[in-house]
Order: sequence, then C-alpha cells, then structure tokens
Amino acid sequence: MSEAKLQDLLNISEAIPKSKRFSNHSTTKLLELWNAIAIYTEELLLSKKAPEFPGIGIFYIKRNYAASPEEFSPHFFPTPRFFNGFNSYYYGNSVKSNVPNKIPLNYSIIASRMGWGRPDVEMGVRDILTCIKTSVESGTNLSLAMGTMGTLKITSTNVDMRFSPKITNILLKKYRLPNFGIHAY
Repeated sequence: MSEAKLQDLLNISEAIPKSKRFSNHSTTKLLELWNAIAIYTEELLLSKKAPEFPGIGIFYIKRNYAASPEEFSPHFFPTPRFFNGFNSYYYGNSVKSNVPNKIPLNYSIIASRMGWGRPDVEMGVRDILTCIKTSVESGTNLSLAMGTMGTLKITSTNVDMRFSPKITNILLKKYRLPNFGIHAY
C-alpha cells in the first residue's frame, strides 16, 4: 500500500470534479489552510485548551500519571462520525465526553489570520476532508504533517497522532508542577 504525504493528498483536490468540490482553492491554498489550522491547534493545545478539528478529532492534554503526576502529555481522539464510516473503524464517544476545555475550531480566527473570508475557510476544510475520505477509501495510507506538532497517520484500520518531542518538551517546561520535596502522608 502506498503512503501519501500532505502535498500528495491535496493534489487529489484537483482531480475531484467541480460538482463535488466545495471551494475553488488551489492545492497551494489548501496547503496554506492546513498549516494555519495546525499552528492554531498547537497554540490552543499549549494553552490547555482542547481544540476539536471538525471531521478529524480532538487534540487535548492530560496528566501523565504513568510517568509522573506532575507531567502533562498530549493526546488525540478521532472524530467518530467521520471515521466510523470506513472499513474497521469504531471509536465510541466515551473519551470525547470526558475531555475538559473542549472548544470547536474557530474558523473566524483562522480566516482573519489568513486574510480570507470565513466561508472560504469552512469550504476549504470541507475540501480537505473530502480528499482524506477519498484517499482512505482508495486504500492509501496517509501521513499528514501538522506543523511542528507532529504527524497524523491514517490507515485503513487506524487513526493515530504521533506528537513530536518538541511539543512534549514544551508541555513539560510550561506545566510541570514544582516538586518542593513536600509529601502528603
């Protein structure tokens, strides 16, 4: 099975008939949109918010009790509505309901950062999701870089976010609780 990078995925948008496209954005414009969303998602994640990328999933942080109760680690939960329609995907809503500080992706902020209109951003996101769905249905494994945050890997049986060590280290520096040697007994 072949593996597609982000540029390969977005090239599919040019092959989709105009009647099934939501926007008239070129591949480079969709790539700019993806990168802007990745940067915005990373900013929210580092401020302990849980952004929900519509159709993709929720990015959130939680305490990593396995390593140390003072540490936080990033996590990803795929959107059940989008991925349950494929071959062997099944993701329940149990994690989604327990995520604190969950906020939807704000198209208006992304639009103002890019100098686009809000409807252009929303239609661009729909085109990206159409490309992802088309690729997965054709059996292509996807490896989508999300800025410096990490890589989103989508196969026919699994959706996984591989966070970069950079974001994990930033979380450790930013939110690690100081250990003053005080213990409760």
